[in-house]
Amino acid sequence: MKTKYLLIYVFVGIAFLAVSAWVFFSRGKNAKAIRAKYKLGGIMLTCWAMLSVASCDGVFNPGEEIMCYDPAPDYSFTVKTEHHDANWQYSLSPGAVLTVDVACYYEVLDHFDIVIRKYVDMKDGDVLQTATVESNGKKQFQHTLVYDPADKAYAGIARVDIYGYHEGSEEGFPIYASFLLITPDAD
Repeated sequence: MKTKYLLIYVFVGIAFLAVSAWVFFSRGKNAKAIRAKYKLGGIMLTCWAMLSVASCDGVFNPGEEIMCYDPAPDYSFTVKTEHHDANWQYSLSPGAVLTVDVACYYEVLDHFDIVIRKYVDMKDGDVLQTATVESNGKKQFQHTLVYDPADKAYAGIARVDIYGYHEGSEEGFPIYASFLLITPDAD
């Protein structure tokens, strides 16, 4: 589809140049030439828009949102552990180290809360461990946390939530969530 619009754009562009020369040599006094130039300009703009949409690999369906770019996120986080399975699902056991990388692009938050909680039957459960990390005015930093859960016998899925706090604010807002597999024994 992209090639079709590109060919139309090239042919209409050549015709537009020819009509522009016609308008130039008639010194703008030929109404047919000016009308033809406007029509070809409209066709060129339409083809250019279709080329832009076609370059997004989008399907032309009504009501479907097509974006060629994703806006830059305000924050970037990665949560990693030392161990993972064959599917790259990170696992965590008591005494293991959880590493959180933080990057803030537009604003620096005062501090972050890291909350690890049980995740049973698609619902948040009891809190296993929390930690507060001060940003100290930095936009990028790394925090390591030794996993020492309140419920040492729990094994299953856990959710790691990160909440951000603006300076002087007592109420945090969720900015990141990730899942981990909790194993009862150290690997």
